[in-house]
Amino acid sequence: MHKPLFSLLILASGLALQGLAWAWTPFASGDEFQEAYFSAAELAQVKVQAGWAKGDDRNLLMEIHNGLKVPIQCASAQIDLQDGKRVSKDFTPKFFVPAQSTRNASVPQVLKGTMKSYAMTCTCFKKQGKGDCTNPLRKG
Repeated sequence: MHKPLFSLLILASGLALQGLAWAWTPFASGDEFQEAYFSAAELAQVKVQAGWAKGDDRNLLMEIHNGLKVPIQCASAQIDLQDGKRVSKDFTPKFFVPAQSTRNASVPQVLKGTMKSYAMTCTCFKKQGKGDCTNPLRKG
């Protein structure tokens, strides 16, 4: 007789735990950091270069230099080709670029001489998604 009630209780408990798991983040704090795009001044401190390694004309290398005093993360690269096509690569998980450091990424199957333009999608963390980029792991 109590089986439907027990099943409902188990289902509700499972949903509550799942909600807590989705809400958890290693950066959780009272400040509630949010991933955000760079301001113009912050963007000026993040440099992206692209090219090919000597002897490899098929894999585009991208170098991301983070001149900020806080870490950033990059989620994807987009390459527009001269023939009008676009090549995109998602980085899963996003890759981390520490403060004032350089990291590399590659995008396969972009032939040397076919690239028209490129872009990298990177973000930082901001308190409530506003203000300056900040380090969510640093207290104070």
